[in-house]
Amino acid sequence: MPFPEINELIPHRAPMIMVDHVVAVDGLKTETSFLVTPDCLFVDHNALSEMGMLENLAQTSFIFLNYFFTKPGEVLWDKEKDNLGVISTILDLAVHALPQIGDQLITCTHTELVFTSDFLKICNIRGRVSVNGETALAATMKMLLQTKDQ
Repeated sequence: MPFPEINELIPHRAPMIMVDHVVAVDGLKTETSFLVTPDCLFVDHNALSEMGMLENLAQTSFIFLNYFFTKPGEVLWDKEKDNLGVISTILDLAVHALPQIGDQLITCTHTELVFTSDFLKICNIRGRVSVNGETALAATMKMLLQTKDQ
């Protein structure tokens, strides 16, 4: 089954979209890809910044939340709702390399649910951004998602 377009899975819009394709969502694991282009907001001196990789990791995590917490035909990020998604804590951040223009990022996350209610989800996320099989960034973070009907 093909995955929906990225703009249906995350609240971000250009130029903040840091994921091109969903490769897999399997259980608590998600994998995405992203091609680093010269017009990317987070590219400086032909390299993707640490913040760009972290944003890529966060958007991959949000894609997981969309699949895990929604029913068929429903969307997690609804513009009619007052939703808030944030990274509350970043732990164990290690940057090994800065991807260059033309590099294809493969980002993998593994999510552990800490707390869930109708209006709040708290998750621990372990993630890895790699280029050509080599780790460029690895991090553990806590993500909060607050949803409210208006």
